[in-house]
Amino acid sequence: MRLSLALKLAAVAAVALTIALVAAVKSFDMKRIKGLLADETRAATGRELVIAGPLELRLGFIPKIIATGITLSNAPGGTRPEMIKIERAEAELSLLPLLKREVRINRLVVSTPDILLETDGKGHANWSFTPAAQTNTSTPAEPKVKGVPATRFTLREVRVKNGRIVWQDGTVRRVINLHRLSVRPEQNPNGPLSAQLSGDVDAKTFELTGRFGGMAAMGSGKPWPLQLKGGFDGMVMMAEGSLADPMARKGFDIKLTAQGEELGNLAKLAGWTRAGAPLPLGPFKLAANLSDASGKLALNDLDMALGKRDALVISARGTIKDVAALAGAELAVLIESDNLAGLSRLTATDMPSMGPMRVAGLLTGGGTHWKLAELKASLAGSDAAGELALDVSGRPRLTGKLAANTLSLVDFATPATKPGEKLEPKHIKVDSDGRVLSGAALPLDGLQIADADLNIHAGKLLAGGLTFTDARAGIALSKGRLTLKPVQAVLAGGVVEGDGVLDATAKPASLALRLTARQVDLGRIAREAGSSFITGGRTDLRIDLRGTGQSVRALAASASGEAVVSVDEGRLQNNAMDWAGGDALFQVLGALNPLAKQEDTTQLQCAVARFTVKDGIATAARGIAVETAKVQVVGAGTVDLRSEALDLGISPRARDGIGVSLSTPVAGMTRLRGTLAHPTIGIDEMGTVRTAASVGAAMATGGLSLLGELVIDKFTADSAPCQTALGRPPAKKAPKKGIGAFEGLFGR
Repeated sequence: MRLSLALKLAAVAAVALTIALVAAVKSFDMKRIKGLLADETRAATGRELVIAGPLELRLGFIPKIIATGITLSNAPGGTRPEMIKIERAEAELSLLPLLKREVRINRLVVSTPDILLETDGKGHANWSFTPAAQTNTSTPAEPKVKGVPATRFTLREVRVKNGRIVWQDGTVRRVINLHRLSVRPEQNPNGPLSAQLSGDVDAKTFELTGRFGGMAAMGSGKPWPLQLKGGFDGMVMMAEGSLADPMARKGFDIKLTAQGEELGNLAKLAGWTRAGAPLPLGPFKLAANLSDASGKLALNDLDMALGKRDALVISARGTIKDVAALAGAELAVLIESDNLAGLSRLTATDMPSMGPMRVAGLLTGGGTHWKLAELKASLAGSDAAGELALDVSGRPRLTGKLAANTLSLVDFATPATKPGEKLEPKHIKVDSDGRVLSGAALPLDGLQIADADLNIHAGKLLAGGLTFTDARAGIALSKGRLTLKPVQAVLAGGVVEGDGVLDATAKPASLALRLTARQVDLGRIAREAGSSFITGGRTDLRIDLRGTGQSVRALAASASGEAVVSVDEGRLQNNAMDWAGGDALFQVLGALNPLAKQEDTTQLQCAVARFTVKDGIATAARGIAVETAKVQVVGAGTVDLRSEALDLGISPRARDGIGVSLSTPVAGMTRLRGTLAHPTIGIDEMGTVRTAASVGAAMATGGLSLLGELVIDKFTADSAPCQTALGRPPAKKAPKKGIGAFEGLFGR
């Protein structure tokens, strides 16, 4: 064949093909195609697809179908009518398939899409579609027109540029900007698809790449391969596995891994922040298998860790049988920390400087009921074992039983320290205003958050420098009312019992506290504290107080009730007491015992302190007494809990047969003044004489004027001041005939 003839035949063929293409293109009814797209979308999703602009077919070397003003309706009750809004879409077509009325789209370019993903108040997601065939208001499909061949659509590649996704879940709103999205076949139109995605959220960029099964695999019944890798703000996440039925979102068998330097950045996307800033949760890593073989989406072989040891590390291993409902958990949980003070940056509060901490247990349940069994915990010098259960089906309620070999409450009172900071020891913690009783508001609102019913037993309980054994307490919290009942323990051979109620249901809160101690060995307590100042001294204690307020200071300022302490026979070691030291009690005893420096020991017969408390004023009307073999001591005065002011007077009287000269300091009254934070001790001889004239005003001054009686004790000598202090006055002795009123006062 000649070349010229071949060229002519090719030209004729080209003209014929062009005429055929033009005829084929003209045979397309764009309006019908718009209706067909809308019908197919409605059938698949139950939503309305609207193309507001014309569906335009542009001829050229690469024919294009262009659509503008595309919208997909939102779920009923959505925050806006449209779930998806697309400014413009261009579909690049293949020429030859048009002859067979097949619309093969080589590339679909979507410009400036605006997608809204949201949930309603019941948790229903707007991306959960219901096919029209399953709805009650489905639109009947248009009848097919005879003689018109069906039109087939094939899509090979999708590109999205300059898009936006708005995530709205309750009060959480996030805007995700899509810079670029590309989905295309790797080798052939029916082969696996390759995907690339990049964008930003909260000014932080993210990337996602991967591959997954193509369109042909969806209907083949074969597993749909999936392999994805993403990165966001230093985090790396991977998913690798398969989907047996991707269209039905079933048949998951995917291995998940993730790790990053700061989980708080990811948690911020879910709205978990503090003052708008990410929570410093620390680094994390996660590995698990995602599967729905049991019919529910589950995480198997879960292995996760979060945090740092200088703050808190949480690790868990096990299974979550229902991820959607967060139920069916069986996790071995371990929580560790080198020092709780490191948690201060996470909690934004000063945590006590104590550690190390370790908590291990088996966490089971999910949804509204959780249980932590096989619990074993240790913190500093304390340990505990038992189980806890949490029910959040209604008002949160915590129940359980805990048993400890040792529970050291003093550790929990250690203030937080900064790295490198030394903790200076303090005998008395004083507020910035100079008071001992704190004026800071108690965290009473926390009592309203949940209810509780706990039983605690400690073989050894360390509190306030005391060592209790076999300590038991029942703790009940109900709607803001905290009850401790019963509280029982053994202390130095004696028995301690008590109960208390803190009611925060109203303001101000109210507190009722009762505590008794019987036959506690004071000498043993001193010996365990490293002191030998007393041996013996069986002690009884009774405290019954009530008050109202939102702080410890307010509770004390409104307190009413009684406090009594009584000590039986013992022996004081004089050389074990530092009479010039800083302890106010020892200074008082030193001022009252003229023989302390001449004798090694002092025989204590009894000691009593009884205060009646009313509206924050604690009054001892002859309620202070000490009896030794040679001296009797009686005291009175007040402690004003409202201002923390002290004014106590104590005066001795030599017992029968022992003369004491007025020239000695013991002849005067020892006054304890100042405040709880800064008490002062002094001898006030002239004050004693002056106050003698005010005996008749005793009741008017809350008992302090009774101090005046002490200097004329010979007129009203009390043979048993301890009994008097306890409110059980003995019969008075009549003065001897022929002896002056001042007999014995000068040592004769």
